Amino acid sequence: MCSKDRGVSPMDAYQLWQTALGRLQLQLDRPTFDTWVKGTRAITLEDGVLVVSVHSAYAKDWLENRLYGIIQRTLSEIAHQTITVRFVVQRNPMLETAREEEPLLEEEWGLEPKASTPGYDAESSHVNPRYTFETFIVGQSNRLAHAGCLAVAENPGLAYNPLFIYGGVGLGKTHLLHAIGNRTLGQKRKTLYVSTETFANEMINAIRNRTTDEFRARYRTIEVLLLDDVQFLLGKERTQEEFFHTFNDLYQEN
Repeated sequence: MCSKDRGVSPMDAYQLWQTALGRLQLQLDRPTFDTWVKGTRAITLEDGVLVVSVHSAYAKDWLENRLYGIIQRTLSEIAHQTITVRFVVQRNPMLETAREEEPLLEEEWGLEPKASTPGYDAESSHVNPRYTFETFIVGQSNRLAHAGCLAVAENPGLAYNPLFIYGGVGLGKTHLLHAIGNRTLGQKRKTLYVSTETFANEMINAIRNRTTDEFRARYRTIEVLLLDDVQFLLGKERTQEEFFHTFNDLYQEN
C-alpha cells in the first residue's frame, strides 16, 4: 500500500528559510535583500513546496519575477531536492503600526543661509547630523525609498543616479536626504543639502548681481547634491532651465 507524502513541520520550514536567508544575504546586494527578502517568513513546507509570506502584493510580484530563480536554486541546494516556492501576501501588524518619521522642520535645524556653499562637514553642507540611516524607522510606506537612498549613499553616482523620492507628508523624505548626506560626508565627498526655493532665490540674486558664473561654479563642483521640495520648480521655467544645466553637468561627472 502506497502512503501519501508526509508534510514537513513548520519548524523545518523555518530552518530551511533561515538558512536560505543567510545565503541570499551574501549573494544579493544589500538594498535588494533589505527591501524584498528581509522580513519575509516561511509558513509551511509540504511536498517540496515552501510557502513564504511577504508584506505586500508588490513585493510578491517582484520576488516572483525578479528573484525567484536565485531563491529557488538556493533552497534546492540546501534541501538537496527540488523546492518550489509560493509567495503569499500576509501583512505584518508590527510593520503596519510602525511609527513613521516626521519631516524635518526648518526650526529644528535653523534657517538656511543666503548662499549655499557645499562642503565636507555637516555645517557647511547644511546636513543635519541627527538624521541618519541608523535613526530612520523603516515602515511599509517608506521601505523602497529607504533601500534606494541607502544604495545611493553607498555608491554615489552609480546606483539610481539620479534618485527622485516622492510621497506624502511625514513619510521621512527629508530625513532620508540628510541620511544620504551624512553617509557621503563620512566618505569625504563634497555634499550640499538645499531646498529648491533656496536654489531659486540664489539664482535670482545671482542674475540681479551679475554673479551667475560664481553661482554655477558653486553648484557644479558638488559631488552629491541633495535637493528638497522639488515641486517648487513647477511653473518656474528659468529656474528649471538653470537646474537642468546644473544637473547635466553633475550627471556627466557622475
